[in-house]
Amino acid sequence: MIYRLIYASRARAFRSEDVAGILRQSRENNPAAGVTGALCLLDGVYMQYLEGSQAAVEHLYGRILDDERHRQLRLLDRGPTPARVFPNWSMALLDWDERIRAVFLRHGMPLPLDLYATPSDQAAELFGALARTPSWVPL
Repeated sequence: MIYRLIYASRARAFRSEDVAGILRQSRENNPAAGVTGALCLLDGVYMQYLEGSQAAVEHLYGRILDDERHRQLRLLDRGPTPARVFPNWSMALLDWDERIRAVFLRHGMPLPLDLYATPSDQAAELFGALARTPSWVPL
């Protein structure tokens, strides 16, 4: 059984090298740990979907809790899931466009979009819908 964890966090004073560092670390560390997932960043807020074994995902989340690039972490969802949503990506970055905004609006997210305000009971379904869009940059 695959385990998933979804969280949102506020970026510290945003720097583009922070995103590059997160993605670089994901490419280096996640394949060996069996973790895949996706990262969204909008207006200084991260939302990330992690999947793999429960031990690997929870270990990674523990490291994220201590990561100075994130503040005010908000756990949105965790638990078993029947299959991976992002099976081929050590991490993917969402490339924002109007299709993505439309997905968020269809899931009841108000404007202006705020990833930090994602309802916990919508997070997994929202990522499932986002996964079906062509707006990802796999890494």
